[in-house]
Amino acid sequence: MTHAQLAGLASAILGAIGTVVLFFNSYALQPFEGGIFGSDAVTASNNAIRTANAKRVVRQRIGLAFLCVSFAIQAFAVFL
Repeated sequence: MTHAQLAGLASAILGAIGTVVLFFNSYALQPFEGGIFGSDAVTASNNAIRTANAKRVVRQRIGLAFLCVSFAIQAFAVFL
């Protein structure tokens, strides 16, 4: 395989991984429940939702990073 073909293959693999990661961690974050002031149960639930949303945002950024690296490899492969 040539360098351009290897770069294209790597780009396709990273693009597929990034797409799957973004698909399973969609951009829709879970909304908080209750109003501004709630009971201890609502506060605990909102803290759990906040933690889950933070983890989802990290996974979204990882998926987007895979896609960006995929595009960068494609751009580099043009010059090979």
